[in-house]
Amino acid sequence: MDVIKIASYPEKSKRVPIAVYRGMIEKMQRRIIQPFPIHISMIKDRDLKSMIMQLNNSFNNVLARYIENIDIDECDGNQEFEVYDDERMVKDDYYFELLSVLLVPCYAEHVKLDSKILTGNKEKGKQIGDSFEIVCNCDIHKYQKQCKFISVEDLVSDKDKIIQELKRKKEIGEIQIRNKVVATMGSHHNHVQSNKKKFLELDDLSTRNKIVLRLLKELGLYKIVFGEFTPNGVKATGTMIIQDVNSSDLQDIVTVKFSAETNMVIETLLFFPKGIGELLRKYFKTEQLTYKSVENMIEKIK
Repeated sequence: MDVIKIASYPEKSKRVPIAVYRGMIEKMQRRIIQPFPIHISMIKDRDLKSMIMQLNNSFNNVLARYIENIDIDECDGNQEFEVYDDERMVKDDYYFELLSVLLVPCYAEHVKLDSKILTGNKEKGKQIGDSFEIVCNCDIHKYQKQCKFISVEDLVSDKDKIIQELKRKKEIGEIQIRNKVVATMGSHHNHVQSNKKKFLELDDLSTRNKIVLRLLKELGLYKIVFGEFTPNGVKATGTMIIQDVNSSDLQDIVTVKFSAETNMVIETLLFFPKGIGELLRKYFKTEQLTYKSVENMIEKIK
């Protein structure tokens, strides 16, 4: 599923083209309808079998449009290449096929291949993190390439990983959306509302003040405490920047610099379910939480 996502991402700038040997594509097209390397006959659970069949269908039909087919053309040299770090690869038929593909840029300059090779967790063969160097020193070409086996997760951005985790937490019920979000003042004057209107919950705040905060309800925000204020560093009304996260067994308390409609920056505490605040911090880092940036994140977890 991750391979399908990174290869067929709607935004071309984020799309990662996957190079596959043409012979491998032909094998995939000829095989019986089953996901490789799992045999459908071994799966007894009906729902799991259905899900795997759908995944296999997606891989064949969706991903096939985005795969870069690499063919092994006739080399004008003698292909007497060597593999440093593991000479046994040359004697293995499967790895020899892989090595032959990696050698294509040596004699076909229009083909450009990355040094990353996708693999998974398996009992035999090269593992995630293993590396090797392929070298060809024939009379016609000089070529060497350092390659590394990686997990597909290494190609997934940190933000996408966080989105996946938020989706998981939402699906298992760890994110509860509250109808009422408590909003209070600390022992300070009300520099949140321009009309000094008192408030007891998020809905009592002005539209400008709550424009971003109300989006955070989708991540389980259940309490807001406004604290000390300063006129320095004011940004667009309702936006905020994460300063710190205090995690406990029960909750995450996120400290933010909140820009109020009074042109004051208020140190504000936001209370979330356990783990959510830390994911927010990792997602935004030093980035400002605006209506657009938070809405974009929320849409991805729906």
